[in-house]
Amino acid sequence: MANLEVSIAGVKFRNPLILASATPGWDGERLSQAWKGGAGAVVPKTLGPSATWAKHPRCGRMKLVKNGKKNIGMINIELYTTMGLEEWLERELVLATENDAVVIASIVAQPDPNDTAEVAKKVAATGKVVMFEINVSCPMPFGTDKVGFQMGNDPEMCRRQVEAVKAAVDLPVGIKLTPTSHNMVPMALAAEEAGADTLTIANSVRSFAGVDIKTGLPRLAAYGGYSGPAIRPITMRHVSEVARAVKIPIQAVGGVTSWEDVIEYIMLGASAVQICTSIMWQGYGQFQKILDGLGQYMEDEGLDSLEKIRGKALPHIKTIEALAQNPPLFATLDPESCSNLTKGGCELCGNVCFYGAIKFDPNMSLIRENCDGCGLCIEICPKGALTLTTL
Repeated sequence: MANLEVSIAGVKFRNPLILASATPGWDGERLSQAWKGGAGAVVPKTLGPSATWAKHPRCGRMKLVKNGKKNIGMINIELYTTMGLEEWLERELVLATENDAVVIASIVAQPDPNDTAEVAKKVAATGKVVMFEINVSCPMPFGTDKVGFQMGNDPEMCRRQVEAVKAAVDLPVGIKLTPTSHNMVPMALAAEEAGADTLTIANSVRSFAGVDIKTGLPRLAAYGGYSGPAIRPITMRHVSEVARAVKIPIQAVGGVTSWEDVIEYIMLGASAVQICTSIMWQGYGQFQKILDGLGQYMEDEGLDSLEKIRGKALPHIKTIEALAQNPPLFATLDPESCSNLTKGGCELCGNVCFYGAIKFDPNMSLIRENCDGCGLCIEICPKGALTLTTL
């Protein structure tokens, strides 16, 4: 059997799949279910003192985003934990760890870092958690206290939060950064310089659920967080940029639905991945499905550790200017695979070629001198009849 163990900041996890801080970990019982389902660690909904933003609006606060009948994302206005800190300390963390679950505590970064540190000290005193994750990334709060993503866009505030919690506890301390930044690297570097042991990248993306065009009313009348498969490319960009700038481990979170997604994140520099939306859609059994795929992949590739492929893709990421120095590519056709040439009718590639490199007269042919090498025809062809080559 493949060895799926990973190590982050000196803490060993039985596998790289971590339940992200969200609805599926809203209490101790649910955290325990996720652990039994196969998670390598679990993160409760973000802990902190009671506040007005900790009360969920009971309004149908989640809306699916679909492409046809396929779910591609979800908007939610789910906030931090709805239970008091004492409930977590006295009961929920005990329930969560009854089966030896490994718990990473997510805590609200409060306006005063010393208040954040006080919460961390209380949680650490239970002996029920192995690591901390400071939340400066929730996309919903937008008040004068500036918790959530507003704080996560300020390198100095990230630095102060990490310094305060590091001084208060002896456990590893990480920080969960926000994707609502055009450049996450300054916040990541500030956290690393302050002593952060790990980074979590990232959270859901601040967004809007849309409008019911029959009534003119918003589908959700407040801004929320966008999660699911559609945000994965955004998170991959942040993960890869930060991975090339810092030395501390990264936990990637954003749109993981399959074992292939996990491998991609690891090849971009992540040591582990956190999962939420796919668990909300498929249940805790999704962990085992992904683990089965990871195990088979490792056996097929002859890998004894996922560490062997971590960051494998990073050296190959270039600037656009550097990429433009590569030899030009042109569309090349395999006539035996082309539906138009073998059966007739298909003109999908022609519909997406805006450079006039594909014509039908009546059969499909290529005009090489017009091809700009964009590759959209290759992406759209259902038969794989087109490729990009230098020939």
